[in-house]
Amino acid sequence: MKTVDAFVAATIRWFLIVAGVVTCMPLLFAIDAKLIRPMLGGLVDYTPASVPALRHWGIMIFGIGALMVVAAFRPWLRFETMLFSTVEKAFMVYLFLSNLGQPWAKGYLFPFLVDSTIVAYSILYFIGDHGRPEQWARDKQGHLRRLTAVTEKRGTRGRHLSA
Repeated sequence: MKTVDAFVAATIRWFLIVAGVVTCMPLLFAIDAKLIRPMLGGLVDYTPASVPALRHWGIMIFGIGALMVVAAFRPWLRFETMLFSTVEKAFMVYLFLSNLGQPWAKGYLFPFLVDSTIVAYSILYFIGDHGRPEQWARDKQGHLRRLTAVTEKRGTRGRHLSA
């Protein structure tokens, strides 16, 4: 576990920034739904009836990406952000894999690769100490700090806060 914890500690900020910025890309669909064809290799089409849903999807996924970038600088926001983005991205991976026989599925190859990479990293995050919400507490001044160690003191467990 120490290797996973060290890896996540060393990479989480940049991971959230890069993955968040890439996740923000569907904002372009919210602005102009016609961009879906060129951005997905010309293999994915839409109908006028699907434009509102595509635009809504674009703004919602943008919101997840923006939240990921913010969580890079606000560690107390990471657990919920990682949980929500992992569920969303795992579902996208499932949708890609379950539609491989469709002619348009290859248009989603890039989103599949990005989302499956984010899901794999997120699994590491959740199996390590960083992916546990109880790791955060307020110090005596009321600032939110990460709990770094659980130590034994006279038979009771005490937690120490890090700066």
